[in-house]
Order: sequence, then C-alpha cells, then structure tokens
Amino acid sequence: MPELIRELYTMRDYPAMSHPSSDPAVCATAALLGGLAVPPPSAARFLEIGCGSGHNLIPLAMRWPQGRFTGMDLSGRAIGLARDLASTAHAENIEFHVADLRGFAPPNGIWDYIIAHGFFSWVPDDIKTALFTFCRDNLSPAGIATISFNLECGWLPRFPVIEKARAIQQAGKVDEMTALSVLRSVTPHESPEISIIDDMLAKGPDILPFDDFAPINDPWPLDRFVRAAANAGLRCLGESDPGQNLPQGLDAPTLENLRRQSADPLSFLIAADAAAARTFRTLVLCRDDAPVKNLHPKEQVTPLFVKKKPKTPLGNLGIPRLPDAIRHESVAVEELLEMTDRDRPLAVLRILDGIREGWLLPRIEPVRYDLEPPDFPKLNPFRLECARRGLPLVDAWHSPCTFPERHFEILAMMDGSRSRKDLATISAGHVPELSFRPWLQHIAARGMFA
Repeated sequence: MPELIRELYTMRDYPAMSHPSSDPAVCATAALLGGLAVPPPSAARFLEIGCGSGHNLIPLAMRWPQGRFTGMDLSGRAIGLARDLASTAHAENIEFHVADLRGFAPPNGIWDYIIAHGFFSWVPDDIKTALFTFCRDNLSPAGIATISFNLECGWLPRFPVIEKARAIQQAGKVDEMTALSVLRSVTPHESPEISIIDDMLAKGPDILPFDDFAPINDPWPLDRFVRAAANAGLRCLGESDPGQNLPQGLDAPTLENLRRQSADPLSFLIAADAAAARTFRTLVLCRDDAPVKNLHPKEQVTPLFVKKKPKTPLGNLGIPRLPDAIRHESVAVEELLEMTDRDRPLAVLRILDGIREGWLLPRIEPVRYDLEPPDFPKLNPFRLECARRGLPLVDAWHSPCTFPERHFEILAMMDGSRSRKDLATISAGHVPELSFRPWLQHIAARGMFA
C-alpha cells in the first residue's frame, strides 16, 4: 500500500492550497486557551510534514521573515515545485526536503510548530505511530504540533458510496467524477446518500483521488487518536480553531442533552461529533512535559486579537460603539476591555465565550490592512507568482482564493507599475464581463495588498 501512495503522489500533483486551520497565529490561541504559552511565531522554527508544493508553508515564511521554515514531502516532484516557487517569490528563510518521515533526521531538527495537514488518515498505521513519535522527539519544550485527521463517525456512511462509485469506475473505465455523476443519477432523490455524493462532487477531480478515493483513507474515532497521542508522550490541547471544538449545527438543547448523557468531556465531544456526523478534526498537541498551567481567563484572552464573525451581533459584549475594524481586522482584546461598560471580569468571560462559541475569531497577533485598493495595486512576490501560474492566492487570513483563468491575467499585472485606471482599462478590454471596481475592492478586503 505505501507504494500505491508513492505512485499517486509521483504521477499526480496534489492541488496547491493553504489550510487556515493550520495557521500558527490561530493554533497558538488554541494552545493558550489550553494553558500553554507557545513561542511567538514571528521568530519561531516551523516544520510542515507532507508540505506538497509549499502553498501552505511559503505564505507563512513570507509573513514571518525572521522565522525558520522547513518542508518535507515524499514526492520529489512536489518538492521541486515548492523550491521553484519559494525561489521565485524570494522566500529565503525556507528549505524543502524529499524524505520519508521514518528516515527524516535533519540537523538541528527541533521545531516550535509542526504542521501535518492531510497526512495522518492517508498513511499506514506504522507511519501514524512514527508521526506521533517524531513530534514528541522534535518539538521544543513549549512547542505545538497541529495534526488533522478524518473522523470515523462521519466517514462510515461515506464508504458505501465510495464502493458503489468504484464499482462504476471499474465497469465503465471512467474517472471519479463521472462515476459519482452516474451514481447520483440512479440514487433515489430521498436517499441520504445524495448529499454525500454532492459533497464529493463539490470537491472536484483534483481533490478526490487524494481524499475520498485515496489508496488509504483510514478515519479514526477521536478517543483512539487521543490515546495513541498519549501513548507517544503527547497531550491534546484542543481544536486548532477554538470555535470548532464543538461541531457546528447542533442547537443548545441537543448539546445540553449530550452533555448530561456523557461521562466525561471527551465522551461528550465524541457524542457531539457523532450527532453532527463530523468528518474531520484538526487538533493541537504538545509534549506531555510541556509547561501547561491552569490559566485565569484574563491570562487566556488578554494577549489575543479577535475579529467578528460575519452576521454575529456583539451587543452582549457591553461595548456601545464597537470599533469598525473588528468587522474586517483583528482588534486587541485589551482595546475591547477598555471600551466595555460592563464589569471587566464579566467582559473577559463573555469574550472567552465568544471565542469558544465561534463568533469571535482569535489570533495571537494582529491583522491590519487598508480596505481600499492602493493607487498602484501591488501583490507581494508570492501572490504575484501564484497569479502568473494560475494558483490560488493566499489572503491575509491564510485562506486560499481562486479565480477564473482570465482574472488571473489581470492579477498577474499587479506588480505596482500600473495604476488602478490602467488596470481597469486593460480589464475592460480583456475581461469585459468583469466588474473591475468591486472586484478590486474585494481583493483589497481580503488583505491581498497588505
């Protein structure tokens, strides 16, 4: 089976994308809420295991030029692309290695942040064990590892759909998308499998061979993951995005009923995941001897910066006039506390509730940028190179943003040499259907010109 994995990643390119759930500026808040003060990411040491073509790691290296970044992957082809992209983007604080995790031992291999996104559930058990052991042996004393994995409770209903689609594939010698489309056409409209098929089709032909139809797709229950991590000397601190510790979509009465029926917090999370048919988690782990403390709520939230989640009322924070920046940038919690007309300890608890419930998005550092496009729009070297190659652009929040092919042609011209008026004229001639002004405004609102 490992040879099938190697063959897949040798013959096909994993789609270039960033993973917001692995952003160290967010994962560090999960650690802090779990009682661990991690090294500031601005000058930390980072490793990504299974980095692919570097689309997740290079933007972080561009964000923190004083940090040291290392990426490793089994695919020499992917690493070649990563090195080329990093060189063209002038990211000089990053290096890439072609390596199998089981034999990966670079000099000075101690890291403050280890990322393994889209890796765990797609490798055999011996490599899963090797990943846990590697993290325990190579994390700094207060470092964290962010590991994503598929959840058994959400994947069990998907496997029969995959098997049916595979049978159609083999019989008709067609690709995954065609097989799923055929399967959808013969599945009763009222069947619960329709939504599963639609979800798979939405992933698209580039993702499916590495995800649902991968040679290995091994979802685990949450408690098995936690136990295996503990056996390797690792401690789970929670979901990388604190607002995702509980699955979305469950109402308060359902959660309260599950809480009453659960023997302990872990059992409650497992029950909630099952009720929501959750398919995926991204957990933050540290060494079992890390200096984890029972922090006071004030110690947990006052170092943070928060952004308001869209369509969420914040009147219950007790701040009559919230700063407008909280709707599109991250604002210091200390700044919010200075503005509250409530008792300060109560305001701290309400902000902590907002982070845990997901209507405040926390970070360990601020995000600041101008909402208005500059007179001469200029993308940073990484975004500009991505535009030239037709790859997703990573915004200020580490989220990927893709565009139609012809839009990339306009983006690739944003090197600071052309004015907004010039670009509007070029756009009108090349992409007449594009409403240039609101489109440019949207790009600025994503922090692309930061």
